[in-house]
Amino acid sequence: MTAYPERVTGRHLDTARPRDWLARHIHPAGFLQWMLVICLALVLWPSTLGGRLGLVMVAGNSMEPTYQLGDAVIAWRGPVGIGDIILYRIPEGSHGEGKTVIHRVVGGDGNGWVTQGDNTAHPDNWYPSNLDVLGVARMKVPLGGEVLALMRSWWFIAMLGGMAILLMVWPDSGADLELRRGRHRI
Repeated sequence: MTAYPERVTGRHLDTARPRDWLARHIHPAGFLQWMLVICLALVLWPSTLGGRLGLVMVAGNSMEPTYQLGDAVIAWRGPVGIGDIILYRIPEGSHGEGKTVIHRVVGGDGNGWVTQGDNTAHPDNWYPSNLDVLGVARMKVPLGGEVLALMRSWWFIAMLGGMAILLMVWPDSGADLELRRGRHRI
């Protein structure tokens, strides 16, 4: 039977078994925190960057009474059908290209949807394809657009990122402090 020292300190390398090294250096709580951050990033990755989640603040009255000025709408990328309310970018080459619109699908297909606001008499001048669709509306947050505007501000994003980094590097407990001071039990 081979004896493995618990820990070799100083300039020598740690000669303990690899599993022991992992147990000492990778804490389950920290691992779970990182996994939570990664999962949230994947779920909340915006559709404008290739993800599945679309968020928009209603900025007009074309969708009244369904959506009011200042409402936030959460959309999820998925199949589109007639009657769905979609979030889309105005196609390239059209007047207003790149702007985001939220309107109801009243006709067409994946090659060119016909959309119209619930409070307008005529269809839109744009015919977005499935490539232009950022998501199908799933949930409305009344007056949530103000919160959405706050969340898009540079200082809020910087503060949130700083807090996430701080939580990842902050010591878990007093036990970690004792380990760093060399007062660990063998």
